[in-house]
Amino acid sequence: MMNWEAIGAGAELLAAIGGVVAIFYLAVQIRINTRAVRSASIDSWVAAISLGNEALASTDEFIATASENYDQLEPIQRIRFHRALAQNMNAMEALYFHHSNGVVDDIFFERKMDSIKSVFHSQGVRRWWSEKGKTFLDPRFVDHVEMLIDT
Repeated sequence: MMNWEAIGAGAELLAAIGGVVAIFYLAVQIRINTRAVRSASIDSWVAAISLGNEALASTDEFIATASENYDQLEPIQRIRFHRALAQNMNAMEALYFHHSNGVVDDIFFERKMDSIKSVFHSQGVRRWWSEKGKTFLDPRFVDHVEMLIDT
């Protein structure tokens, strides 16, 4: 006949095995959830960029002209130019913080940030940035953009 100590030891062993299995199960679930959150975050960002681009498509010619002739813009045109650039920079700022929080991987992030460099080739965008653009964005993102456009 078994004594109570042997039964207790067996129960503790089963509890320990159950604990290890539960921890393993939770680790797998956390990994799956993390992937889902990252995927949803990128999907959300891409959707926001797509909607913004769609909304701005009718102003492509204006934006191209404003980018090269910023000094000739009327006050209302500067507001329109600001809105177009601000929408894009807000989306890039969101991507920057997703990357900072480990939600977006390095390669995806770097490729998207490369587009900032090309936008800043125009005199009008650089003027907008110095006069208005960097005033409404998080200073950490502003520092990142400045580092990108300096290289």
